[in-house]
Amino acid sequence: MYRFKQLILLGGDLIAFFCAFLLSLSLRNFDIPDIEKVTSNLSLFFFVFLLWIVINYINGLYDLKLIHAEDRYKRIFGTALFSFIAGVAFFYILPSRNITPKTILVLTVIFGYVFAAGWRGLYNILIGDKKLKTRILFLGYTKEVKELLDILKKEPNIGYQACVLIDPEHIIKSQDHPNIDVYHNLTALRPSITTNHINTIVTSPHLDEKADVMREMYELLFWPVNIVDLTSFYETITGRIPPATFSESWFIKNIRNTERPVYNKFRRLFDIFSAMCFGIIFLVLSPLLILGIKYTSKGPVFFKQKRIGEGETIFWMYKLRTMYALSEDGSAETKGAEFAKKDDKRITWVGKFLRKTRLDELPQAWNLLKGDITLIGPRPERPEIVEKLMEQMPYYPLRHTVKPGITGWAAVHQHYTDTLETSLQKLQYDLFYIKNRSFIMDLSIVLKTIRVVLRGMGQ
Repeated sequence: MYRFKQLILLGGDLIAFFCAFLLSLSLRNFDIPDIEKVTSNLSLFFFVFLLWIVINYINGLYDLKLIHAEDRYKRIFGTALFSFIAGVAFFYILPSRNITPKTILVLTVIFGYVFAAGWRGLYNILIGDKKLKTRILFLGYTKEVKELLDILKKEPNIGYQACVLIDPEHIIKSQDHPNIDVYHNLTALRPSITTNHINTIVTSPHLDEKADVMREMYELLFWPVNIVDLTSFYETITGRIPPATFSESWFIKNIRNTERPVYNKFRRLFDIFSAMCFGIIFLVLSPLLILGIKYTSKGPVFFKQKRIGEGETIFWMYKLRTMYALSEDGSAETKGAEFAKKDDKRITWVGKFLRKTRLDELPQAWNLLKGDITLIGPRPERPEIVEKLMEQMPYYPLRHTVKPGITGWAAVHQHYTDTLETSLQKLQYDLFYIKNRSFIMDLSIVLKTIRVVLRGMGQ
């Protein structure tokens, strides 16, 4: 349902852009344009509209969690400005003698994003939080179910509503979740589906071995209701693998198949291209970056650390130094390996800027070119920290079944990992990526990373 709502928003934006285009064309010539004039202009503007949709995605206009955000109109204005610049660049690269798009482009951007803003207001009235919702019944109660109930309550825009919880093991009390109906008897299953108009039942795996539960579930095969397992639903909502799933058999089935020849070859070509782009950007900016680092603190400009790569191989990863050099090797660590923390006092003011814009990662173009890392994958961790995490999380080395990356699924969803809990979540994100990685998922990560860089959201 979440994706469907996103598609509705996207479709409305395309209609808004097209209506703005027709209005702009009419105002530009002070008459109603004929079909030939519309098609000759639209043949190029169509690709501009697709580019604007990508920019909208990067700026979070299709993130349903942000649709009610206080800065939503500021975000739309900023997106319109980026879209105008992108449109100018597009027509500069592909000039056409048949049309003069300057005035039309300006008017289309103005009207298009005014219409898009109005469309979002209409969307909130017609659909918003309460329409087009999948009504959920949870069968069984676990830590993952509790986490999901909290998420669905906190984020109503994602398109799911928890209505009923059936807990045959009597783990919780009704007052623990006052917003949903809680039952402890399996006989309430079918009546509650009818009464609450349930669309989907989410079943906890630990109930699969209970004969009475399976008998009730068998009867539901003839009912117009979807049945999904908790693991799949948890992945859909959180983008992570639930810890309860962790087992040798699950990893063998879902993580072992990492060899994808066409996919891997394409990624390698893209890595080389990205390395060259990063290298050019670094060469252009290096005088300013080096001067800024040397002027604000003593120590080396470049910083290298040992990291663990694919197959648990050790390599040196290069970065621009963002912290004060407090030890002989130029690092900021005086008591062994430490996690970086939010508002870390060891970070210089130039380092804060480099981290927010991810410019400190530019020297990793060399690692990318060598093949130590790839553009997208789990972020490489230090051997000392991995050793500590393995004491609490024996499955942590599974991150090393693929090459580490400059950016990744965990990197765009999570900031600092300075506790055991956040490290576990990072592992959950990484395993989700390893299991589901694809061209589409990689493209989504690239676009979200661009958003992080442009909005200065790096850590």
